[in-house]
Amino acid sequence: MLIIFLVTFIGLMGFGIILPLFPFYAERLGASPEIITLTMAVFSLGQFIAAPFWGRLSDSIGRKKVLIISLIGSTIAYVMLAFAETLTMVIISRVLSGLMAGNISIAFAYVADITDEENRSAGLGKVSAALGLGFMTGPAIGGFLAGNDIENANYVLTALAGAGINVIALIGAILFLKESLPDSDRKSMDGLFKIFKKETFKPGKKIIFFALCGLFFYSGMSLMEAIFPLWANQIFMYGPTHIGSVFFMLGLISVIIQGGLIGPLTKLFGEIKLVQLAAVFMMIGLSLMGSAISVLTLWMGLFFYGCGAAMFNPSLSSLVSKSANANEKGLFLGQYQSACALGRILGPTFSGILFSQISTSAPLYTGAMLGIPVIVLITNFALRRKNEGIE
Repeated sequence: MLIIFLVTFIGLMGFGIILPLFPFYAERLGASPEIITLTMAVFSLGQFIAAPFWGRLSDSIGRKKVLIISLIGSTIAYVMLAFAETLTMVIISRVLSGLMAGNISIAFAYVADITDEENRSAGLGKVSAALGLGFMTGPAIGGFLAGNDIENANYVLTALAGAGINVIALIGAILFLKESLPDSDRKSMDGLFKIFKKETFKPGKKIIFFALCGLFFYSGMSLMEAIFPLWANQIFMYGPTHIGSVFFMLGLISVIIQGGLIGPLTKLFGEIKLVQLAAVFMMIGLSLMGSAISVLTLWMGLFFYGCGAAMFNPSLSSLVSKSANANEKGLFLGQYQSACALGRILGPTFSGILFSQISTSAPLYTGAMLGIPVIVLITNFALRRKNEGIE
């Protein structure tokens, strides 16, 4: 568990390091807010396409090999980003990075392999805490390396630091990570690509509620995340360093909740109630942020938003893994992550348009409203399960 925690943490640190300044990087190359948020969405487009593929492949060849492949690809993508001189090269690098972003679903499948159902949420919470810790330290490092002067920010050094961090994660995975999926539990490679056409990219009845919840929740989250640097700069004059501190705080909340509290909270309330609560917290947080005219209100909103985001993924991922057989966990978690990635495509796609054409806070209010279908869907699932006599 410690090794997968460290590998996941280091990998997400490399991803998070570019977040505080990427919109300003694209803006320097002549992109408008609409194009900037679309450029951010292409990462999730690659993840949407690739996550089920990596999940299904890991069910056949093992988790470790797929994780290593994804880390190699991520390293190449960050090197490309460091030396990109046109918006086209930036987009290509982000697509490649998204295509190789299979490590999240693989890490969750790895934990699902080595934990029983009773301790599944706590185990997934620890990996989610690694994501949060990487998401916390990465932007802080990125903001520090870039500096707070948007005009003179050091984008090359930041992107190369992301590549270097991925190399460290790659070495750790190769040398220290043990394979979690026994040969006896692996799915046959026979007809692999034929199976992709039928099942890999289409969530089955077992997880359709979860996939839709992930789609709506992450659409709401990414509406905020995609536009936040530009929004915070316009409303509060925040630069890369300030924005890095915001992501640091959000990551700290994730570490506290996912690393220590998610297990006791799950035993106390259950995964379904935590998903409902996560949606409510996201709605409160984004509403407060949208109406913020003071820094205090902004940070109160960020606190509620961070709590909701921290509770959502480990709780819903646990429900997904419990619905899968041993040789389907990678596939199911990959499909779920693909639905989340689709949300990260849709959110940025509309975030820039709402920001530019309606109002600066329109993306935040729209994201808050998307918590409603999450509550409806997970409540419907709970009622159906109760009617079927499943505790």
